[in-house]
Amino acid sequence: MRNVRLNREFLVVFILTGILVFAAFLFVPQNCRAETALTNAHQDEFSEYDEKVEGSLDDPLEIFNRAIFTFNDRLHRWVVEPTARGYRKVTPSMFRTGLLNFFNNLLEPTRIINLLLQGRFKAAEETFLRFLLNTTAGVGGLMDPAGFDGMKSHERQFASTLATYGCGRGFYLVLPFFGPNDLRGTCGLAGDTLTSPLFYTLSHDPLAAVGVQASNAINRTSFQLGEYEKMLSGAIDPYVAVRDAYRQHQQKLLGR
Repeated sequence: MRNVRLNREFLVVFILTGILVFAAFLFVPQNCRAETALTNAHQDEFSEYDEKVEGSLDDPLEIFNRAIFTFNDRLHRWVVEPTARGYRKVTPSMFRTGLLNFFNNLLEPTRIINLLLQGRFKAAEETFLRFLLNTTAGVGGLMDPAGFDGMKSHERQFASTLATYGCGRGFYLVLPFFGPNDLRGTCGLAGDTLTSPLFYTLSHDPLAAVGVQASNAINRTSFQLGEYEKMLSGAIDPYVAVRDAYRQHQQKLLGR
């Protein structure tokens, strides 16, 4: 009986995701193709004067990506950020910081595994000690005593591990809720998920997992209010601005 209930919950989540993706296409302006064509034509007109940007992203699914980008953009502006603003007003800073530290600490096992796979043994040892200290002295990760001791956090994901072993990033891909990514990063999400303690804690209750992730997103956004709008202010094409920002972030993250 329990398996039947879980199957129904998975089906509900799957259907809702499908509806949201379909709704994203409805949000795309009708002149999206025309704007894209005009932009490309304008770029081609002056292409002889431009140098090819090293590490540029292939974007063969641009029409689809723009649809998902529009959905994510409006979700952020209309739901996530207003909710985060209200949440910030009524929630003490100490509580929000503790929650941020807690979720960050839960990512340390994933970082340790990836550092080991990449042969960064000293960084893996430091990350393990950081995780141990914050989980014990930091009361389950709510506090960050390791940070006060100068122990750095090494941001490593399975996407960077795949890159270490020569896997190309593939084409650009915008994911619902997750935002800008590429094919390599999308595959890396599977590895990150399977090494997350939350996956095993909440795998029996998908709806609870969605609620926890949503709460984490709202709390994290409460520390970043206005940054998204600031990044896009003055951008002629917000989609291109976000795509370029993602490319630059990946180059910095991977040291390339």
